[in-house]
Amino acid sequence: MFQQDPDAAAGQREDLFSIIDAAGELLNVPIVLEDTEFRVLAWSKGQQAADEERVSGILERQAQPWLIEVLRSRGDIARLTSSPEPVFLEPASDRARPRMACRVQHDGPHLGYLWASAETPFDPQQTAHLRAAAQAIAVRMSRTGGQGTTEQDDLKAVLLGTATADQAAVRLGLPAAKATLLAAAPSRPAHDAAFTETPSDVLRLYLTTAHPRSLIAPHDHATYAVLLWPASTDDAEAKTRSTKIARDLWDRATLRARIVLAVSAAIGEPGRIPSARSHVDRITGLQQQYPTAPRVASFEDVQLLHALSRLRGALRQDDELLSSAVPLLERHDRQQHTQLLATLRCYLDHFGDTNAAATQMHVHPNTFRYRLQRIREVSGFDPHDAETRFLTELHLRLRDLD
Repeated sequence: MFQQDPDAAAGQREDLFSIIDAAGELLNVPIVLEDTEFRVLAWSKGQQAADEERVSGILERQAQPWLIEVLRSRGDIARLTSSPEPVFLEPASDRARPRMACRVQHDGPHLGYLWASAETPFDPQQTAHLRAAAQAIAVRMSRTGGQGTTEQDDLKAVLLGTATADQAAVRLGLPAAKATLLAAAPSRPAHDAAFTETPSDVLRLYLTTAHPRSLIAPHDHATYAVLLWPASTDDAEAKTRSTKIARDLWDRATLRARIVLAVSAAIGEPGRIPSARSHVDRITGLQQQYPTAPRVASFEDVQLLHALSRLRGALRQDDELLSSAVPLLERHDRQQHTQLLATLRCYLDHFGDTNAAATQMHVHPNTFRYRLQRIREVSGFDPHDAETRFLTELHLRLRDLD
């Protein structure tokens, strides 16, 4: 291969592991990258699920000679090298597992092989993901430097609204398209060291097949994807399709606990993208702070949570407390071991339908009515006063944020 300085070679190796890990997460299988001499260059996490021949290859950084000979004698290597698509290979021994394999080549010489453990041939979507990973790896192996792409630099300029944003938007083709913004962020705030990784390579590989007209760039602790749509696309349709793309990505066991995804409204002008970025940042911030928030969300999904969070922040800043039946009932329950606050919540949740609320709490309606009377006596709560009802419901929702 070509010569690189040590820092560039180390950066390339790190990128290869990152791309292969991303492919492994998308496909949920262990993956190994080898060069044309079958030397192991990188491998994904989860190799404990691979068979002995692949594990030994990783440990020795070289595929076993007998394995190479079997693959050559069966014609598997020739078939793999000549095929632009991934191929399914039967096990090379009684103790081995089948493989999906793909040559690593993109606008240049053949650079190696990508091997994925698989019991059955991949479906079309899985095949597309493996092919996209092989192409991304080939591009990275062929690159002589470690610098980010001009496209990423342009997209960051647009996202941040810098002085060069207008020219960058033109180079990216944004003025001629409608866009939506998708943000992927860790499922916990940045100060939580266990959740600081944003799987930008997973997002990039996924969108390569799910929505090829995508522009992707990481920034701070998030990764942003601008999804481009024909200018004639209806705003609601663009947002609906973007949300489906986000849900399909998140709906993978390896990602659910690690990331949150936020989707913006449709964007008709590139100059509105920085505002959309602030918008999705606000959504991911709520998702990180409140685990009960939807893991894939647009602003409509978290608008009540946003309003309550802002109100709670303002009350705390002013050192103010809401005055309602809630603290009185909470103290009474704690001292007398009753369930008056839960009764009031159930009553409000059922819009005053005593029978339905009693059924929900598994008590007789007369018992429930007696509790309501006790609520009035203890706290002064008047169910016929609209302002009192609203303030109590608001206080309960703010209490749920803690």
